[in-house]
Amino acid sequence: MKSKLFLYAVFFQLLLLCTSCDDDPKYVIAENHNISVCGVADPLKNIEWLVTFCKEHSNAELNISIRIFSNKSTDENHYVISFVNSTPIEYSREEIYDCSGQKLFFKGIEGPTPAGWDDFFLENEYVATIWELQQKK
Repeated sequence: MKSKLFLYAVFFQLLLLCTSCDDDPKYVIAENHNISVCGVADPLKNIEWLVTFCKEHSNAELNISIRIFSNKSTDENHYVISFVNSTPIEYSREEIYDCSGQKLFFKGIEGPTPAGWDDFFLENEYVATIWELQQKK
């Protein structure tokens, strides 16, 4: 009887832990709407593939940022999207897109660095971060 009572007590404690009443968001989203990129004002509202990306990832369990880079010679803009998670295991990847949303490069935490990756960062400079999702600690 005591072992059943103990098991019930453990079960209910676990149940309470798993169903806490914490309704606070587990993340914070920062947006920068005061920028023109790829010939468009406020790309977070006016570039369809970015609007879709932000909607699809607004509840992600990763830290995500969208940064703008500009080519030093041509002024052509690119989006660098970073995904980072440090728990329970380290994970990160970066993807580089052109203005139309075509993926140009992909680099994960493992594997070789793709050809042209390092050159991209030598030829382009950081302009601004336009969207960022940060998990609360």
